[in-house]
Amino acid sequence: MKEVKMVLFLLALFTICTLVLTGAQLAYDKASAIFNLRLYAEIMDLYSIEYQEDEIEETFSTNFTVMVLGDSTYYISDSEPDNEHPGSIVFKTAGPGLWSIIEILLAVDSEMESLIGMRVLSQAETPGLGGRISEPDFQESFSGADIRPNLSIVKFATLSNEVDAISGATKTSTSLETIINKAILGLDMAFQDQGSNE
Repeated sequence: MKEVKMVLFLLALFTICTLVLTGAQLAYDKASAIFNLRLYAEIMDLYSIEYQEDEIEETFSTNFTVMVLGDSTYYISDSEPDNEHPGSIVFKTAGPGLWSIIEILLAVDSEMESLIGMRVLSQAETPGLGGRISEPDFQESFSGADIRPNLSIVKFATLSNEVDAISGATKTSTSLETIINKAILGLDMAFQDQGSNE
């Protein structure tokens, strides 16, 4: 009788665990799909591509090709008639800021010489200081900035590879500069490796 009770208990436990894990996987899949739609919308906003909320994935797939190289995912801009930047590359990157992880989206031209744009996806820096990296005016200042030899975020930008820093947010600005330059180095290595594999 003890063996039957043990078997029934284990069977019930197995069933409950299976249901919990299945539910967790479904929730993860749903959250992942929502995250991807938000990312696609952010990328299309960066490129000023118009889309309908219910057609985000379709519009994105007609304008971008997804390329996975190593651990990174890159979105290559297709040469659609409305696309001003065919062959440009968009990707996410992240790194430590002063108080938080800063996650950004970078768009680099097809020659990998300058930025098309930069968007802050998430950050928790000091409001009114480092937190200003999320402001549209600051993000727009990266459009057209040269990334060779390196991008610099400085007090008074005068060169084509310089962007004005945020006053009072030196550490966050320096962190953002480091995140961007490391990401560009990673991009160079990924596409150099990809080119040598062809």
